[in-house]
Amino acid sequence: MTLPVRSGELPDSFGNVTAEYLALRRGCGLVAGLWEVVWVEGPDAVSFMQGLVSADVESLPSGGVCRSFFLTPRGMVRFVLWILKDDRGLGLICEAGEGMELAEMLGYYRIRVKAKIRVGSRVVSALVGPDCPWWEAVGDGKWMRDGEDFRAAAALADLPRIFFTADSPAGAHPVGELAWRAVRVEAGEPSASIDLDQRTIPQETGQLAEAAISFTKGCFLGQELAARIDSRGRVNRTLRGLELTTNIRPPEGAEVRKDDRKVGRVTSVAESLEVRAPVALSLIRRGADPGDGVQVLWEGGEAPAVVRALPMVGGPPNKG
Repeated sequence: MTLPVRSGELPDSFGNVTAEYLALRRGCGLVAGLWEVVWVEGPDAVSFMQGLVSADVESLPSGGVCRSFFLTPRGMVRFVLWILKDDRGLGLICEAGEGMELAEMLGYYRIRVKAKIRVGSRVVSALVGPDCPWWEAVGDGKWMRDGEDFRAAAALADLPRIFFTADSPAGAHPVGELAWRAVRVEAGEPSASIDLDQRTIPQETGQLAEAAISFTKGCFLGQELAARIDSRGRVNRTLRGLELTTNIRPPEGAEVRKDDRKVGRVTSVAESLEVRAPVALSLIRRGADPGDGVQVLWEGGEAPAVVRALPMVGGPPNKG
């Protein structure tokens, strides 16, 4: 299957949502074209990005992969990234459609820096599932490239996942938005464009922040707020899962309330076969903790739900 040059959207389904979901959970699903890569290459690439992103890229070994944020100067989350490092520099995997803006923002800070910034010419797709080819060959948290093409292993909760360019391997089952979103919500992986807002600070993303921020590397863009929150030890909101306790799927944007107090709003919504219920992500305010009952309300409907810790299904895969 030849992948498109540019994408960013999936059809709801390729004909059988259940089969697509099971491909992700039991076999190998192809999630095509939802990401792109920005390359930062040259002798100063690593030192330049060390002062901009939240991850410690100087300590990342060549051939390594890590999560990171690119924050605004005020410390709000602007981009959620995977960072790839090798001897040529860094690759920044972002959501499709964000690459040009990310490159322009990096260019704004590139003053007397020996590094070139460019948006990659190839779309980035992912293979997800326990039968994911290349997983063992690449190795979790590592990547390899051949010219403009690459394969990068970055687990999705308990599921192997390979980001890649070029053609997909034989046997990968194309997956639509409905199945992909279900697995993504179960894993607690937010989409920056859907699940986060302009006021989101890094620690509000919960498990993602734990993987994406280094507090020992020194200063980086937006670091002051992140450090202050870290020393204070709490945030007002945290990304949580919601499990609907009736078989009603609320619309995105529905209010989440506890004891008549608004504690959040629904963002990504999906039907989970593993949880056996509709599920969603939401930035939930303090006072509504995992295990608590809440009410989800929207115009013309309401449904009870339970707040869930993330991930709702699975955890870090075994390494060895």
